[in-house]
Amino acid sequence: MRLISYTIVLAYRLLSIVGAAALFLAFLLFTFMYRTNEYETRVALPPTAIVFTGDFDRIHLGLELLVSEQVERVFITGVNGDAGLKTDRFAKQFGLNPDQASWITSGKIVLAPDAHTTFENALEAACWLDNQRQPDAVTLITSPEHMARASIALQRGIAPVNVFRLAAGDPKNHDRFKIDLVEFSKFTATWVVTLLPRALWPGNKPRICENR
Repeated sequence: MRLISYTIVLAYRLLSIVGAAALFLAFLLFTFMYRTNEYETRVALPPTAIVFTGDFDRIHLGLELLVSEQVERVFITGVNGDAGLKTDRFAKQFGLNPDQASWITSGKIVLAPDAHTTFENALEAACWLDNQRQPDAVTLITSPEHMARASIALQRGIAPVNVFRLAAGDPKNHDRFKIDLVEFSKFTATWVVTLLPRALWPGNKPRICENR
C-alpha cells in the first residue's frame, strides 16, 4: 500500500511539473506570436524611433518616417562594421542630402556604434534614453522575425516607457503563425535573461552606458 501511495504521489507531482511546464511554454509561445505583430499603424507613432540594425530596410524605414515628419528623431543602435555600416559614411550610404545629413550633427539622427547583439542594442538604446527627457513611448523598428526578442529586450531595458512595434519590409512576406524554432528559442532565452537587472545582461557594455 505504501508503495502504491508513493507511486501515486510521485505521478501526481510529475504531472503537476509537466502541466506547469506546458502552461509556461504556451505562455511563451503566445507572447512570441503576439510580439511579432506590430502595433496598429493608423495611430500616431511616438516621436522617438529606435532602429536595431541588421537589414538596411530597417534604417530606410526610420529615415522615411523622419523625412515625412511621422517621428521627430531616430536613434540607430549598432552602426558598425558588423552591420555593414560606418558612422562617417552613413549620410552617403543612405543618400542623405546636405540638409538631411545635418540631422546627424543636430541630434535628429543619432548613430550609436557599439552594439553587436540584441542585448547590446537594447542596452545602448536604454542608456541613451536615460540621458534624455523621458518619453512616454518609443517606436521600435526592426524586422518581423527579430521583433519578438528585440521588443521584449527593449521593453524591459527602458520600462516603464512603452514600446510601439513597427516592422520593416513587406509584412506579406512574413507569416507570424509560422513558428521559427530557432528564433523562438532565442526569444525564450531573451525573455528569461532580461528578467535580470540590466547590469547582468550578457554582452559588452556600450560606451554610452559608461558615460552615465
